[in-house]
Amino acid sequence: MCWPRSLCCYCPRPSSFPWPPSLTFGRFPRRPPPAPVAFPSWWAPPQPTPPSAPVIPPSSPPRGRRRRRVRFKDRNAPPPLVDGPPVNTTPFLTPTSIAFPPWSPALVCSPAWSHLSPELCSPRGAYPYLDWDITCFPSTAKRCTTPSAHQTLDSLDGPATFPSTRLLTISYADTDNPILMHWESHWGPIFARGQGAHAVTVENVLDAIYTYFNQPLSHADRAALSGPAWDMVSEAYYRRLPQSPNLGAYDVSRGALRLDVLNSATKFCGLQLVGRDYLRLMLSAW
Repeated sequence: MCWPRSLCCYCPRPSSFPWPPSLTFGRFPRRPPPAPVAFPSWWAPPQPTPPSAPVIPPSSPPRGRRRRRVRFKDRNAPPPLVDGPPVNTTPFLTPTSIAFPPWSPALVCSPAWSHLSPELCSPRGAYPYLDWDITCFPSTAKRCTTPSAHQTLDSLDGPATFPSTRLLTISYADTDNPILMHWESHWGPIFARGQGAHAVTVENVLDAIYTYFNQPLSHADRAALSGPAWDMVSEAYYRRLPQSPNLGAYDVSRGALRLDVLNSATKFCGLQLVGRDYLRLMLSAW
């Protein structure tokens, strides 16, 4: 650039920025061409690249003796145990060491307000009681107030139990008599039902007992009897024929009845209330 600058000088005006040196062709300056940069080409052979040094992690400090863990103060330690009662070290009872008695209907306690009719609950010999043989019709039953006084029952329409019910189950099996237990398990208990929607009366109970034991023995019942047992039933059958109120031909045609299995124990000895709507029939031979 000329100094001092004249109007005819075509030198470039100085700039405040450090421009790189340039060439001037004509009136405008030209910058030098950029330096050639070698780019990889598909026809150029690959240049071997020296392998880079592997990265080695910093070495860990040498392990010395293992230190113990730092123990802090037990701020949340559990409270101390309080002395309690001594622990029972006796062994528990095993199920096999506990013996329960067999269930019996007599063990069932009936409510205190339930009771039987006086005609049914009095045992034989405790006056007054009901004198009746189950081989005869219920209409032949009499009330005995004294050893010499026998009264005919005017009516048996009174309720059998209080409170009244429409169904009663009567059992006659005795744990001391395996024969009765066998036949009740084979024939089932006695069921006394009321007439229609009415409650069970004393007459319904006696009719149910009479109908139950006055049924002929079936062939299965005959086959279940042994020789001596059948001889006992035959003796009871021939002993009953002269005392039967029915015609002889009718009794002969029916053959042995269930009441013949009882031998001579055909006297009504009252009923026992052993549960709600569950009674036990007591029979005697005298």
